[in-house]
Amino acid sequence: MKRFRRRPLAAALLAASLMSCAPIGAQDQGGAPSPRFEVASVRAAGQRPPYNPIDASGEVEGGPGTGDPTRMTFTWFLARVLLMKAFALPLDQISGSDWVMGQDTRFDISALVPAGTTKKQANEMLLNLLKERFHLTYHSEKKNFDAYALVVAKGGPKLKDAAPADGPLPEAPGPGTIATAAPLDRDGFPQLPAGRPGFQGSGQNGVTRWTFRMATPQELASRLQFMLRGSRIVDKTGLTGPYDFTLECSTAGLLGRGLVTDTASDPAPDLFSAVERQLGLKLEKSKTQLDVIVIDHMDKTPTEN
Repeated sequence: MKRFRRRPLAAALLAASLMSCAPIGAQDQGGAPSPRFEVASVRAAGQRPPYNPIDASGEVEGGPGTGDPTRMTFTWFLARVLLMKAFALPLDQISGSDWVMGQDTRFDISALVPAGTTKKQANEMLLNLLKERFHLTYHSEKKNFDAYALVVAKGGPKLKDAAPADGPLPEAPGPGTIATAAPLDRDGFPQLPAGRPGFQGSGQNGVTRWTFRMATPQELASRLQFMLRGSRIVDKTGLTGPYDFTLECSTAGLLGRGLVTDTASDPAPDLFSAVERQLGLKLEKSKTQLDVIVIDHMDKTPTEN
């Protein structure tokens, strides 16, 4: 996992925001509560990265779930990446003008976040900021996307009902901390405590082995979607869970982030076969209709702080 350090640019932006910005209003027209950053500074960024190495789309520090939950700094962020974060959508579900979707215009944003804010609320705060400072307007349209449907295979599911905790649970990792790799059993699967939702994977000799605790088919679908490089997966099993299960498959063609892998080969089924044989589920090609956010207007220059 990438570790971020607070840099002079981020600190300067935050200081400027405290001096030059008034708190953003707490309600939309009509009186409905709408989450806002307490203070925010928005500035155009240069074409050259402020430091190296830096992610090509920009970097974010702080916020809910990190060690600095009441401060967020977006450094060298592309407009389209700000939109992706604000709407919590992948790039192909956002449509806009060339400059909005391009890679030439970048921004630095520094904000104070109210204590207790969730990640979802932080995204809503960013969206409200874009509306106010960039005069963002948009609408949604439906569009068909290729997808896989996760269904129950012939013969029925092979998932086990989740077991309750068999004793005091070890302390859970704190927000913003990296989970410690669980010890492996003799078959190479991570040993996770019963009674706590979670999953962890380990890879060796071209095989990845996952352990899931108290997981739902919806959560499995999300993990499979990540492993299949972002392919959309829709849960159509009708199952609710929670379940305990393991999954073993070849790492060929899968995302290996967070796994310890090597290039040696070891016989193992591909992901599609593994899901069917080991879990009694099946991935079938399908279509799904999703909302696409169409950007009607977004100022290229934000209003002054």
